[in-house]
Amino acid sequence: MEQLTQSLPTTQFTKKLMNTIDRKHFVMNKKEAYLDRPSRLIQKQTISAPHMHARAIEYMETVLKPGKSILDIGSGSGYLCACYAEAVKVYHKTLKKRGTVVGIDIFPKLVHYSENVISEHYNKFYTYKNNFKLMYGDGKKGYPISSKKEKYDGIHIGAACDFIPHILLAQLKKNGIMLIPLKVNNQLYFTIVKKDKQGNISLTMKESVRYVPLL
Repeated sequence: MEQLTQSLPTTQFTKKLMNTIDRKHFVMNKKEAYLDRPSRLIQKQTISAPHMHARAIEYMETVLKPGKSILDIGSGSGYLCACYAEAVKVYHKTLKKRGTVVGIDIFPKLVHYSENVISEHYNKFYTYKNNFKLMYGDGKKGYPISSKKEKYDGIHIGAACDFIPHILLAQLKKNGIMLIPLKVNNQLYFTIVKKDKQGNISLTMKESVRYVPLL
């Protein structure tokens, strides 16, 4: 895993975090575990290429701290949820330093797959049942469903969007970060959405990407 992460053009924080979560546990084709490309899972879904996971960590680095709360829409293999869970310390004995990670995916078999992988290899994330959850559902509605309460320091959306889902924007805390593959002029860009302490929204478009649409 370290040889893979060292080859990625990303931050030391991101490399160190990814080294704690072995991609081999999450891929079905173990021969592709340490290749920087997507790998097929079930229900015609894939685990993202490592460089994309790296971006999804790097761009949210400022909110990936113990005690923070993260929502992952389109959680898929569960790899990114596991990385986030380690970063925010969902298993920490001290309540103030114990973060929360919620992963939502629309494919129930994929949720079951990711739960099994994490239960087997990273069971410590389930130490406190309310602090780490992987569930089936419509991610556009957020969690709790349709709540407009600001709840998350970071939100990652792993599917292409024509617009920013308003419920998810409402659930983003002030000083929070959302990562979303957003369509602009018929081109998809990995976009950093920030909500400042007054609740104002700013967008920063990064690299162009390819994602399946958010269902």
